[in-house]
Amino acid sequence: MNNAASIDDFLAHGLRALRAGEAAPWAKEGSTGWETVWSRIEYHGIAFLLNVHVNQLDKWPEELLARMAEEARLIALWETTHHHALSKVLDGLSKASIEATVMKGTALAYSLHDEPATRRRGDTDLLIQPKDQARTRTVLQELGWYRKEDPHGLYYQEGWLHDAAGFFIHSIDLHWEPSDRPVLQGILPLSEFFTDRRPVPRLHPAAFRPHPALMILHATINQKWHALHGYHSESGRLTSQRRLIWSVDLALLSQSMTDADWRKLEEHCNAHGVGALVAEALRGMQIDLEGSVPEASLAALEARPLDPILAAYFANPDSLSQFRIDLKKSRSLGQKASLVMTRAFPPREHLLEKYPSATKWPTALLQGRLLLETAGRAVRKVGSR
Repeated sequence: MNNAASIDDFLAHGLRALRAGEAAPWAKEGSTGWETVWSRIEYHGIAFLLNVHVNQLDKWPEELLARMAEEARLIALWETTHHHALSKVLDGLSKASIEATVMKGTALAYSLHDEPATRRRGDTDLLIQPKDQARTRTVLQELGWYRKEDPHGLYYQEGWLHDAAGFFIHSIDLHWEPSDRPVLQGILPLSEFFTDRRPVPRLHPAAFRPHPALMILHATINQKWHALHGYHSESGRLTSQRRLIWSVDLALLSQSMTDADWRKLEEHCNAHGVGALVAEALRGMQIDLEGSVPEASLAALEARPLDPILAAYFANPDSLSQFRIDLKKSRSLGQKASLVMTRAFPPREHLLEKYPSATKWPTALLQGRLLLETAGRAVRKVGSR
């Protein structure tokens, strides 16, 4: 256990033991310092999960156990205050007759994890219908939420923040499409996130999550996206093929699936040419946790090759290449125009972040510089073919 890969294997083996109700012994030979193991625990988002089973962590260093316990207390406090703030939002939306679907981590935390705080996350993803954007913003503002400065390049979502009594600043990612990228919106249709939804009473009487088959597909897409572009954390932007908490999510989702649910997933994946991607994620989960997935379903998902456009999209993390595919897959001229304008004319603060030495330049000149650089990249790509 002297590098990240071996530590990850050790942690995965430990999670498998804990899920089976067995003890997870500390690796005695060739062990690295507990601080390095802690960094991988933090990276994988499993501190609270391990702390829940502290009595089964056989001979783990006391310093590491103490660090996990400290982190678990902070996570529990975050969860309590986040739940309180989010419940008010869900209540307000319900009273305003606004349909909302809770997605991703929070949906998983309150429907499949025994203890919601086990599902470490930094925000809640909330999906609404496009027609309800203005009314939802009004509800959020009336409850004391305020807009945050979003990263440049978001088209179908925006961030909202709320101060929780001086302890935390909570965040909601408000979506009016399940995916921010047009090429993925065909795979994750908005309408299906409001069809056959499942209640989440532990979160709120008015809380709903998507169908589990759709949640598996959404989790797969997010995992693949983060593998290419990384994700934000307190330590900065990190990239990974998969984190152990994501594997736990997929294992719990798989356990919750009925035969009919698996058929629904297979049919959806066949229709959109994305089965190979889902199978890859489920196979990865099995490697990590030995989770149970019907072999016939995996074979059916793997039977058809990945859609060529999706394959090209995920094969190249270059933002310009992906933008061109998104532009091509846009569903209307209005959507195409919006994408072009948002990318071509970012706000001044984002331009200054990109060009920190040009603080005295006028905004128009900064935008012109960006356009010229983007055009140059496009010409070089065409010339290299």
